[in-house]
Amino acid sequence: MASTARRAATQRARRVSGSRGGRRPAATGPLAFGAGAISVRGIRWDRVARLSLLVALGLVLLLFISPATKYFEAWRLSGDTRTELKDLRTDNARLRARARELRSPSRVELEARRLGMARPGERVYVVRGLPR
Repeated sequence: MASTARRAATQRARRVSGSRGGRRPAATGPLAFGAGAISVRGIRWDRVARLSLLVALGLVLLLFISPATKYFEAWRLSGDTRTELKDLRTDNARLRARARELRSPSRVELEARRLGMARPGERVYVVRGLPR
């Protein structure tokens, strides 16, 4: 008889609450503003978990900003350095060719005369006003 009374009390409680299986009715009152509102039932742990994951993702992204900017600066600097290295190599090749030219004594004499130099004992004449 005790079990019958217990079953009857449970059925009455279900009828009063209007639900089955221990579910509670939707929250109504000053805290229920619709879907996603703070419910009277308690803390929504799934939303807390989502929010904490979003915060953790934001922190991880913030931690990656500095290394990413340094990587970009290093990449840009390497491009500038490559360009400068190419220019220096072309200058080096030009200067080496010029040094090979100046190894011959006749070329050295020609360059010295262009600079206005003369051998000891030579007379230097300057002619001006010649057409080019």
